[in-house]
Amino acid sequence: MRKIKVGVVGVYRGGSMMKYCNIADNAELVAICDKWVEGLERKKKELNNDHITYYTDFEDFNKHDMDAVVLAN
Repeated sequence: MRKIKVGVVGVYRGGSMMKYCNIADNAELVAICDKWVEGLERKKKELNNDHITYYTDFEDFNKHDMDAVVLAN
């Protein structure tokens, strides 16, 4: 089964979706976007996954190769 590549907007409120992607067989978290730089840095340390790209600019985030975007802002 192919995994759906998921991007999440909202580092705090998107936490439950990020956790789901880490345990799901059908989803993979590939990008996170938020203007809150400190929150992104915390999440980066917490997830410790080099395959996730972090964005502060929504336009750049929107260009990332993703199948779905969760707006949790």
